[in-house]
Amino acid sequence: MTFFWYDYETWGKNPHRDRIVQFGGVRTDEDLEQISEPMELKCQTGWDTLVGPGAVNVHRIMPTEADNSGVIESEFAARIHTELSRAGTCSVAYNGMSFDHEFTRVLFYRNLRDPYEWAWKNRNSYWDTLELMRAAFLFQPGALKNWPKKEDGRPSFRLEDLAKANLTSEELEMSHDAKTDPIHMWKVAKLIRKRARGLWDYALQLRDKKNIQTLMSRGEPVFHVVGGKMTTSRYCSTFLSELGVSERDANKTFAFDLFHDPDLFLKPYQQWTLEDKSNAGRLIFSFKHNKAPFVCKWSYLKNLLSSERSFEDILSRMQLKEEDVQARHEKIQEFINQGENPFTHYIRETESRYGSSSRDVDPDEAIYEGFILDHDRNLMNRILREGSKFDWRTVESEDSRIEPLIFRYFARNFPDTLEEGEKERWKAYCRKRQYEDKQRRWITADQVFSYELRDSTEPLGNLSESQAKQLVKWQDQVRKVLQ
Repeated sequence: MTFFWYDYETWGKNPHRDRIVQFGGVRTDEDLEQISEPMELKCQTGWDTLVGPGAVNVHRIMPTEADNSGVIESEFAARIHTELSRAGTCSVAYNGMSFDHEFTRVLFYRNLRDPYEWAWKNRNSYWDTLELMRAAFLFQPGALKNWPKKEDGRPSFRLEDLAKANLTSEELEMSHDAKTDPIHMWKVAKLIRKRARGLWDYALQLRDKKNIQTLMSRGEPVFHVVGGKMTTSRYCSTFLSELGVSERDANKTFAFDLFHDPDLFLKPYQQWTLEDKSNAGRLIFSFKHNKAPFVCKWSYLKNLLSSERSFEDILSRMQLKEEDVQARHEKIQEFINQGENPFTHYIRETESRYGSSSRDVDPDEAIYEGFILDHDRNLMNRILREGSKFDWRTVESEDSRIEPLIFRYFARNFPDTLEEGEKERWKAYCRKRQYEDKQRRWITADQVFSYELRDSTEPLGNLSESQAKQLVKWQDQVRKVLQ
């Protein structure tokens, strides 16, 4: 097995709607020794790409720079696919489960590639080191010599802060660059592996969903690093009592947060008030077995602790008492074992409500609207082989996503193959993305540029006047091309 540590810089935060501007990564062996030169790649900025100052504030890449030194998106996707799909690769990102890995799936889907195989085929896997860092802070504080803090005194798990606090000046380079951030992630992870090997090995085996399913048991509480749903004041962690597996997705487990007393919910579901249902939304967590969640049985937790941490200290830091955790867990499980499980009714009702949405999903964003059937996958593979020589106008499919996906693939990457009417179709789509999708985007490109660059009392943020002018010029160019 090898690790490929990678990172993206993007034009926005939404993996389904926003685009990637830069990719970078570095490959190591299992001992975390570097085995290839770091790679970096930029993607050209398409006319359907919304570019705003907020993203440039972070990564400092201008659209013109990406166009001058980048490649078209089809080649961008192909080169990343080749790297991540190499047999025996564990693809690692920081906050990857909700960001980088998700951007990868959508990038491959939009570019006619299988969005999942890279993460499982040929002994491949994927992982996220953010929860490892949170667990290390709680269980093995000696794994890093310095744990950075926010201004309010709470721990900071930003990669930039962890790197600055623990890497040498020679190892540190500019942050928020897709080439250097993976190096920082790898170097910090290497410190964890060296100083807390048991924790590292335990966390690494959580990549296998079968191990997660084995860990989950209603017989005892389960420790869980919750991530974004739990504030750092509780060290992003809690204890959970399992409620059951989703009826819609066998990879999803639901559990109750034992930081709270469950008494209000231990009654028939028909007696739950609207307030009960609202509160349940905050106290019932779900996590996917196939996304490497950091979970640990109550009885095994002491095996992960260093000499610097006692079990009582862990509970105190999480603002919990052992007797409360155990009592609340037993209450829940005893009630469920009596045959009435109101949580099941709540979960079923919630999933039904969210799963029955009738909203239209743009084909570029419809990755989770069903798997691509073999006939269409074979068609896409043929297109990838033949490239611009393929006559996409002959495409026939019962899946309404396929024709728009293929048309946009050619318009975005091979615009010279389009006829006049097709060029107008592409422009209409780009105009819709740039200016008309107010409900789906919340704010349009015009509004972004008008407010942040022209009308705001503090229009530039951290951008220089020259950078701000470049962005305005870029938007004027977009408007001219799409008029």
